[in-house]
Amino acid sequence: MKQAVLGYEQKFFIDGTQISGVQSVQGSYAIQEAPINVLGWGHVDAGYHHGVDNFEDEQEGFLLDENGFRFLQDRTCNRGEEITPKSLAVLSSPLEGSFSIESILVSQDFFLQYLGDTPFTGSIHHGNDFFGFHSGYITNHSIECAVGQLPTTSTNIRVFGDIGGTPDYVEQDGEVVSFIRGENDERFVQETSYNSAAYNASGDNPFPEIRLTNQGNISIQCTGIDTDRVTSFSHSIDVQVDPIYVVGSAYAAQVDVLWPIETNTSFTLEIDQYQYQSMRKYIRTPTVQDISVKINDCFGNPIQHYTVKEARLIGEAMSASTDGRMTVNLSYKSYYNKRGLMPHQEDLNRSKFIEQ
Repeated sequence: MKQAVLGYEQKFFIDGTQISGVQSVQGSYAIQEAPINVLGWGHVDAGYHHGVDNFEDEQEGFLLDENGFRFLQDRTCNRGEEITPKSLAVLSSPLEGSFSIESILVSQDFFLQYLGDTPFTGSIHHGNDFFGFHSGYITNHSIECAVGQLPTTSTNIRVFGDIGGTPDYVEQDGEVVSFIRGENDERFVQETSYNSAAYNASGDNPFPEIRLTNQGNISIQCTGIDTDRVTSFSHSIDVQVDPIYVVGSAYAAQVDVLWPIETNTSFTLEIDQYQYQSMRKYIRTPTVQDISVKINDCFGNPIQHYTVKEARLIGEAMSASTDGRMTVNLSYKSYYNKRGLMPHQEDLNRSKFIEQ
């Protein structure tokens, strides 16, 4: 009897490292295609070539290949048998996929090192099967924490390589050989392809030491709120990437980061001596502050420290009711250029908006 795959049977890997604290993983792709229409006929399908069997064996013609992507010069007949393409459609946009991961921060923020324009591979495994991707780029990464909860992270990934699952594979004579399973668990060679293993990210690389925190070891420092009680915090990093495609290749030849990098930071506090700002004041002198969030373990040792430099206050949201405390939510935005604030383009996690 077939059984469902339970949570404890699943493992998620990034570039050979099994990630701890993962709560959910979602991966998907959607192919955008458009039909080929011909004047006087409509959608081109097998019936469009219904007269092909009238040609002689030696006569040649043009046909679309079975994938419908290019023209090939081939014989229109083979020993009297009609050669016709299937119902035809072509890609209307490049092939892309997406992944998203929700995790509890049980150690240092592992995904920070993958921010930027360096691709990586990830896959989720259950038993002998897996679903994964290669050539992924993080487009958004966020951290949230609140009173009574463990800090959580959320990561969104765009995939410009391949995404999906593969049959079993082994390396044979320097090549990756794929297998399909038959009856009695017998395996038969299916194909030889590098991509059959390209999105298998499993490995034995060690994960950083597991260390947990509690609300008493999380601190937030920001000018003007030292006397108020912060009840929740969120910080997100948005990285826009631009894939560049060239004729003759189905893969992105290059993926560039679109600068500036934007960060959005917000926190909610219970009002004590907080001084409200004026909306019109922004036109003359925007409120610019440094924000520091320190997440330590139960012994006071640093797990992850985030520092937002020159954060600009862009919103205040006050809330009051008869059955609750008066609160205000503050929203900040900050920008980071390729030069100046960013010391190393290839290592965004060491930029000034994140303090290791």
